[in-house]
Amino acid sequence: MRVCFLGDGNSIHIKRWLYFFRDRGHEVHLITFSNTDLDDIIVHKVGKFDINQDGGNWRYILKSGEIKKIIKEINPYIVNAHYVTSYGFIGALTGFKNLAISAWGSDILVAPKRNAVYRWITKFALNKAKIVTSDSEFMSDEIRKLTNTKTITVPMGVERELCFLDREEKEDEFKILSLRTVNKNSNIDIIVKAFAKLVKSEENKKMKLIITNDGPEMDNIKNLIKELEIEDKVEIRGFVSRQELLNLLTSSQIFISILNSDSTSVTLLEAMACGVLSIVSDLPANRQWIEDKTNGLVLKNINEEELYNAIKMAMEDDKLKGKAENINRETIIKKALWEDNMSFVEKEYLHLSRL
Repeated sequence: MRVCFLGDGNSIHIKRWLYFFRDRGHEVHLITFSNTDLDDIIVHKVGKFDINQDGGNWRYILKSGEIKKIIKEINPYIVNAHYVTSYGFIGALTGFKNLAISAWGSDILVAPKRNAVYRWITKFALNKAKIVTSDSEFMSDEIRKLTNTKTITVPMGVERELCFLDREEKEDEFKILSLRTVNKNSNIDIIVKAFAKLVKSEENKKMKLIITNDGPEMDNIKNLIKELEIEDKVEIRGFVSRQELLNLLTSSQIFISILNSDSTSVTLLEAMACGVLSIVSDLPANRQWIEDKTNGLVLKNINEEELYNAIKMAMEDDKLKGKAENINRETIIKKALWEDNMSFVEKEYLHLSRL
């Protein structure tokens, strides 16, 4: 099958999709506004700008004619556009018959609620697709409120081998891990403040907060860490390699993801597979995976005090940690293996290409 993707070529999530279809023997093309070079993927760079998920992307609409021409030259069986309100909208504008759109989260849970224009863009794109993929049941339900297009729920999932990695945590060091984008939605400032309070209450315990990734709030977070005088207790790693990520997951005791709005988080699934106890915000997508005090902890309210108490509970309740590790790995194997879930997507796309 010849498949053409529309999306951000620098996104790790897009790359996983591209490489899956490549490794299954399909001819894979990518049309993108990003500067990227991918092994055995035919990349078609368009324009001289990147799409900003926060808006102000009117220029990409002017490139829809050029993209339509490229798609015609590629002559794919299917076009799969990722992120509804940007590349998904572009895909819809091309008029390509076999269009699949993959929703990521904020493009469904946030964008349509901004204003009438975004809602129209979202509905237009979804209605032009033959199939929509979503990574959580909650997001799929929200999509069905906007369109009658067939929608399938497929968590992106994790690799099977993650469920069998050996834990490497040290008894004399307690490591807390944050892997999410450093923006206002992720509430990294709340994590830092709760950690600072923990440092004061646990003076005799060696602790470390590790923040990976980057984002528009990074300078504010660095200033907050300095203000709270915990620079020696916090590591800011920025973007990390895959091996570094796995090393962090197998050596950290707690993973924190307390976003205001989110769909199924791949990093949450990875933490579950690697045996890290997760503390998450009370969102439908998180509740799909974490039951409070059973296989993790769910914050009813996102604030410093509640997060501090949750971390304390996670540190002190060894029974919860052991139970959560077993439940989570079984859950991942049953519901969230990358290879199984993407094979299902592949079958849906092959069927679509024959219609």
